[in-house]
Amino acid sequence: DTKTELVKVKMLKNLLLDLKQFSLKNDDWAILVEGKRDKFALEKFSIQNIVELKGRNYHDVAEELSAMYEGVVLLMDFDQEGETIFQKLSKLLSGYGLKTDTSFRERLRETGVKFVGKIPFFLLESSRH
Repeated sequence: DTKTELVKVKMLKNLLLDLKQFSLKNDDWAILVEGKRDKFALEKFSIQNIVELKGRNYHDVAEELSAMYEGVVLLMDFDQEGETIFQKLSKLLSGYGLKTDTSFRERLRETGVKFVGKIPFFLLESSRH
């Protein structure tokens, strides 16, 4: 229904605003996404320090991140592949001395948006109703 839709849009907008503020205040934290489309989607909202996996080896990515950042916000999709990547990286990154944040991903789950790359489309669609 429309009311639920509006609540979810508001939740998503607040999440994006919080993530933007977080990325601006914490330049020693990376926001890790799966691919290019996800990165573009977040950059539209002026979110900084976005790193994409691009199908690279997890250990290479973890090593690269640990050399440059203190922590990583994990923002994977909610399909089977995204869940698998999320599970593996959650364990792996701490082994490289990185802090991880999953709270933004949990908040995204609550909005019903399954794919990070679809965030702008979701907001665009909702603005038409």
